[in-house]
Amino acid sequence: MRQRIVDIAGFKEDLGLDFETLKELYMIFADEIKKEKEAVNKHLRDEEVGELRKAVHNIKGIASSYRTLNVFESARNLDVKLKHQDFENINIYVSELNEGIDEAVREIVSYFK
Repeated sequence: MRQRIVDIAGFKEDLGLDFETLKELYMIFADEIKKEKEAVNKHLRDEEVGELRKAVHNIKGIASSYRTLNVFESARNLDVKLKHQDFENINIYVSELNEGIDEAVREIVSYFK
């Protein structure tokens, strides 16, 4: 299957993992990134900027590690806005991040089913 969002094949090749281990790691990643997405939305809604930044930072880290470039880039863009305390259009950045995470999770689930 062709991957558009997550470079699963590159990750597998670099680490030399068998299919089952790869699947287990990516399923854990999918669960974790969904939890962090929920945290981002909660902290945004509750106006908890410090906690929001932590959740975005976590997403950047795990997205980078699991070769999910578009999610990483969305999280990085949001992180920059938060660091500069630029809250104008913040909902657009969070929406973009949410959509990227949803697409990545769908691709991962589809790849391993």
